[in-house]
Parts: sequence; C-alpha cells; structure tokens
Amino acid sequence: MRKILLILLPLMIAGCSQTTDPVSGNAPASLTPLVIPGALTQASTVSVVAPAKSLANLSPLEKAQKEYLAAYDNYVRLLRESGPQTLETLQALADYQKKYQIYQMLVMAEKNQ
Repeated sequence: MRKILLILLPLMIAGCSQTTDPVSGNAPASLTPLVIPGALTQASTVSVVAPAKSLANLSPLEKAQKEYLAAYDNYVRLLRESGPQTLETLQALADYQKKYQIYQMLVMAEKNQ
C-alpha cells in the first residue's frame, strides 16, 4: 500500500499545480477568480456541523477510518492552498500517513480474528 501511495503522491501534487498560458503568461480562465464589478468583497466563514453519530459511539476501526479520512482531506486542502513543500503541509502528510497506518493495522487485526 505504501508503494501505491508513493506512486500516487507525485501525481496528486502535479495535479494540484496551476499552469499559466505560455503565450500571455496569465492563468487560464478556469483558474482566475470571477470578479463582478460593484460587488462587495467579504471574507465568509463556513460553519461545520458535527456529524449526528459522534466518534465515541463508533467502533475503533470506524473511528480510525474517519480520522485518517479527515487527515487526508486536511492534507489535500493544505496541498492546494500552500503547496507541497511547506512545513504545515508536510506535517499534515505525516499525520495522514500515521493515521492511515493505524487504520491498516486495525483492519489486519480484524481480519485475523
């Protein structure tokens, strides 16, 4: 599984990079933000609603799965926002890998029961 991750990681990183138009040097239209003249610009906040089923009610395997998926989402978000070589992104990658390994150990332990 680690080999697959090592193969897919560069592809994920390359897929998140932004390219520029070689002729004009500008970002493609799909990557440029839409600006509406006269519109108010305001930072918006997104509130996250807690899932109905709390982590305390889950089995250890389900809890580990949710944790590693959340860590993965965080890593991918940081990868897109900050780039692949920031300290924060690398720490998120290490956190995701650690949580994924814990999940894999629990899966193997459940199979061996």
